[in-house]
Amino acid sequence: MLGGVINLAVGGGRSSQGGFAVRRGPQRSRRAVLVRAGSGVLTLLVLATAAWWTLTSSFFAVTRIESGAYRFTSEAELEGVFNEFLGRNIWTLSTDEVAERINQLPWIRDLRVLRRLPNSIEVDFREWTPVLMVEAVKVDGRLRDRLVLTKEGRVLDFPTELVLPGLPVLVGLPPVREGEEAVLRLPAEQSGQLMELISSMEDAGLEAANPVDFVVARPEGFAIVLQNRQGTVLLGREDFGPRLKRYMMARDHMEPGVDYDLRFENRITVREND
Repeated sequence: MLGGVINLAVGGGRSSQGGFAVRRGPQRSRRAVLVRAGSGVLTLLVLATAAWWTLTSSFFAVTRIESGAYRFTSEAELEGVFNEFLGRNIWTLSTDEVAERINQLPWIRDLRVLRRLPNSIEVDFREWTPVLMVEAVKVDGRLRDRLVLTKEGRVLDFPTELVLPGLPVLVGLPPVREGEEAVLRLPAEQSGQLMELISSMEDAGLEAANPVDFVVARPEGFAIVLQNRQGTVLLGREDFGPRLKRYMMARDHMEPGVDYDLRFENRITVREND
């Protein structure tokens, strides 16, 4: 029996030139390649057309801008701002742009702007809260006599179409300055003291017991003039809370219509009005 060697080739054999043969994958036809490329181009065209329609169609043009209830903001001013954005595309109109413009109105705070597809915008905001009337002051040579002070130290024109609120009147102010955002403001130190004073009056329940006519800014500090000639409470520049509580505890035992000086610790000095 003749012996021999049998070579088994796995995955290919030798070529006639002595190299190894390589198995080739199936070749794509030119037509298949063109069909696939055409499908990709068509998909891109469809997407581009859809995007163009979305950004230009009147279907997405803003036709309505809604807001919640408000009191101090001028209706004419607010609607005037809203009208600037009607007809704009809801996708290309930035909510930040809308918010920045509406925030220029003096009474508006805590603003939020939301899109409501397909063509509406919702505007939600709060307003500043007036705590004191402010005596008439001159600003740039013009007398302004319907001013109110908010809790945040803003001095705002009270709407002419509303009846002035029955708030105490702040008098004796230094010149009021105009802030960077064209809003009148008190000097920062005095504004902070006033906010502390207002908070202390609320905590002590002063208005419920003795309504206040005036809050007076004096060189020696603040004084509160009570209604119905009940007297004047001198508080100075600090510790308003403890001083007002001291007054509230002693007021039923004191003669009305005089000055009550609370600036000295643990005592009340009473003197006749000047």
